Amino acid sequence: MINENDAGLLVESQTFNDLGRELYKLLGPGDTQLEYSVNMLRGTGQSTTRVFTPQGDFERGGERFRSTGTSVPVLKATRALRQACYREGTGTWFSATITVTAQGAANAEYNYDNEPNWDTPIDPAAYVEDQEFFPRDLSAQPQWLRQRLAEGQARIEASGNKRRRRL
Repeated sequence: MINENDAGLLVESQTFNDLGRELYKLLGPGDTQLEYSVNMLRGTGQSTTRVFTPQGDFERGGERFRSTGTSVPVLKATRALRQACYREGTGTWFSATITVTAQGAANAEYNYDNEPNWDTPIDPAAYVEDQEFFPRDLSAQPQWLRQRLAEGQARIEASGNKRRRRL
């Protein structure tokens, strides 16, 4: 019999594999690997996809790469993975880096605790919405998140919206 935790891990594994397959499709002949970095909250996100290839237009750490857009299937699979990684009381990740190699191997690094490094500032009310869909107990909220939730709630109240955040 599969317990709830094992079922959650199974869904997480399946959705990770789905995302890995979508990312793998972005690799072409001669490409060595792909690095997909994403910041995500409910309703907003940003991502960067780098495909490492000898013909790349850019260089990082001695490796050449090209940037590519993020497809709708990748975005959908990313949202599904973030949902699958949610654990009651502790929340889900805010950012992730997924690496897929030309051989088909994939790995992920998830950021559950640090504030994402957004290219442009986002409205702190986005954190309130994220907390409504992926609630974290107060004990699982880093100090920076508590601050963004307070700022977001103040903006919501100042706008006349009566939406309240979950604690």
